[in-house]
Parts: sequence; structure tokens; C-alpha cells
Amino acid sequence: MTKIVIIDDHPVVRDGMSAMLENESDFSVVCAAKCGEDAVDYVRRHGAPDIVVSDIRMPGLDGFETLARLKRFFPDIRVLLLAGMPLRIEEEKARAAGARGYLPKSLDWERLVAAIRLAAQDGGFIADDFDEPKVGPLSRREIEVLTYIAQGKTHEEIGMIGDISAETVRTHMKSIFRKLDCTNAPAAVSRAYELGILRA
Repeated sequence: MTKIVIIDDHPVVRDGMSAMLENESDFSVVCAAKCGEDAVDYVRRHGAPDIVVSDIRMPGLDGFETLARLKRFFPDIRVLLLAGMPLRIEEEKARAAGARGYLPKSLDWERLVAAIRLAAQDGGFIADDFDEPKVGPLSRREIEVLTYIAQGKTHEEIGMIGDISAETVRTHMKSIFRKLDCTNAPAAVSRAYELGILRA
């Protein structure tokens, strides 16, 4: 029986994946954690499972930080990273960090199950031949809004500077979150710096 730990901050994704994996006769989901911290605590108390399947972009410890912390206690632990918005640079980072694979969340279910089985059996690094999505480009106005957000300005202050309403600023932020696959402003700013959209 393959023991699996799932980590995802979205309860619908986490619970859905857990239920579907439990339907596989050779899988047992021993922990479905909402964050990296909870998963690390579980693994430290109960020992390494056969495979950890972790989202990458999460509040608190992200997937890479969770991987690093798990490997600190269990160097041979097998971790498969899933990305809502896969990027080649992250695939390379996953390889270097010692992950067993890096796959898009949009992967067909059958292929995900096969990847988990392979990763749990000491298979080589698993990646998908995905086309790297365009992260924008953000519109000039979106970059302007995000630049002010990075400076710590409020929606109201940005609206006054740009002569737009605070609600329009919020609309721009929703578009930025979607394009950068983020759920909050700090994550969007960090992601924009990482991708070179914003520069220090």
C-alpha cells in the first residue's frame, strides 16, 4: 500500500484529490494537510510516507520550502510538486531541490496517478511536456498598480494617483492575481519580482 501525504491550501482541491486517490486500491492517503507546516509536523511525528504530493504556491511555507524542510528530517523523502501555472524555471528548481517530479495541476487524472506510482517507486524525475504559459504581459496599468502596491500604497491612494476608483484598482488586482496565479497582493508582488515584471 502506497502511503501518501497531500498538501494543498485549497480545501476543494485537497479533499477532492484525497477522495480520488483513496479510490485507487493501492493508495492510502494518510494525511491531507492544508499547509506545509502541518505536513512537516505530521511527517516528523509519523515518519516519511511513500510519497508527498504538494502544491507549490501556498501561504506560509510554499512547496519548495516545504520540500527543503522535509528533506532536512528525511533526506530520502519523495516529493512530487504540482503547479497551477507551470514554469520551466520552476521545473529546474524542483530538480535541483531534490523533488521527484514537477507537474501541472491540469494533468489528466490517469497520468497523475501514474506519476505518483512512478515517483513512489524511485522512478527518475517526472515532468510533463507542457507549453509554458504566458505570464501576462501585464498591461501598463496593471504594472503601474502593482508597482504602487509594492510601495505599500492602498487601493484608495492608488486610485487618487491614477485618477481611477478604488474599485477599478481592485479589478486590476483581480486580473493580476489571475495572470500570476496568486491569491494575495504580497504573493503577486513577490511573483512579479521573480519573473522580472517588477524590478528593484
